[in-house]
Amino acid sequence: MQFIIILITMLISSLKAEDEKEYIITGSDDTVIKSFQLENKSKFSSFTSNGSWTDNYGNYGFTSCMGIMNKKFKKVELYFMCESEDKNGYKIWTISKRQSESETSGVGSFEIVDATIPKKELYIGKKCTYAVKYLKETNFYKSKCKISEELSRVFEEMGARK
Repeated sequence: MQFIIILITMLISSLKAEDEKEYIITGSDDTVIKSFQLENKSKFSSFTSNGSWTDNYGNYGFTSCMGIMNKKFKKVELYFMCESEDKNGYKIWTISKRQSESETSGVGSFEIVDATIPKKELYIGKKCTYAVKYLKETNFYKSKCKISEELSRVFEEMGARK
């Protein structure tokens, strides 16, 4: 129940009046983690992940991420950057943050920090929400962003190419 309340709160806080369409990405990544386990039971880790994604506009591509994770007792903090490239060669860079009590699942947010897509100014600065679940070294995620009608048309065109 707490998971649903957090997700709804984050979605509502990221909404803007002009944002009427929903942009949904689903994907999975394989993750490699290197960690220091401290005597006090806290853990500091760096990680990289590589995987693939699809969106609700028919587009698809690859993602690479790198970041850090700091676990102190029952509090887990993640901070990472991802680079996504679609089938047309367009790239999007995001910075993600997540705090939870679990390394293996949670809800977080990310911000679009740069892009090469057409009309990128409509997307840069957008804040979105994601949920993730791990199975061994693989994560499965779903993200949602509210976008404008104009940006929706850009994603439709990108999905229809090739």
